[in-house]
Order: sequence, then C-alpha cells, then structure tokens
Amino acid sequence: MRRSFSFLLLILLLQACTAAEKGKIERLLVQRAEAFQKKNLTLYLSCISKDYQDKEENFEKLKNRISEYFETFDRIAYNAWDQSIQIESENATAIQQFRIEVEKKGNKNQYAGREVLHLRKEGGEWKIISGL
Repeated sequence: MRRSFSFLLLILLLQACTAAEKGKIERLLVQRAEAFQKKNLTLYLSCISKDYQDKEENFEKLKNRISEYFETFDRIAYNAWDQSIQIESENATAIQQFRIEVEKKGNKNQYAGREVLHLRKEGGEWKIISGL
C-alpha cells in the first residue's frame, strides 16, 4: 500500500513538473507573438538561443532577417493555435498552426501554415534553437 502511494505521488509530481514546463514554453511562444505585433527585435531575440541553427541560418542571419521584416512592414499580425508541446528532458518540440499578416503602405499579404519549433532549456529558460 505504501509503495503504491509513493508511486502515485511520483507520477503526480512528474505531471506537475511537465505542466509547469509546458506553461513556460507557452509563455515564450506568446512573447514571440507579442514581439511580432510590437515589431520589437529585442523581445523577439530574447526567445531565441544564441546557438540557433536551421539549415543555412544561424542566430545572426535570423536577427538580420527579422530586423529587416520589422523595418519593412508597417504592421505585422501573427496568430497561432492548435498547439502541441512535447518535452523530453532539456529539449522540446512545439507544433502549431499559424497565420501571419503583413502590411506595407496599405497592401496586405497573408501566409498561413504549420510550424515545428525546436527548443532547448538554457540556464533555466526555454529558447528556440531551430525551426523558424
């Protein structure tokens, strides 16, 4: 009886830890969306690992690309939904549907799709390491 109680307690603790970590990742993704809306490069980059690498793009190239977007467009609207987060130790994957609308001089363009973001826990904080 005592052993099954200890096991149940362990399972509940693990679920609580996972839920807390998912909450941290969800807040990071909301912060990234907010950075788009505000066109705030500092806020956006705070979500990204300095070790970011995706295909041929590293942190500096990503920084330059996003900076150019923020300077080019008058307005950026970004929405995400249908989010799934999987955590495995210090790594995580977030999959979500998204829509981004950009506007320049009254002309609007939209793009919608599914993004798969890979994250890593760095210094107690989750950061995006690839997938943008």
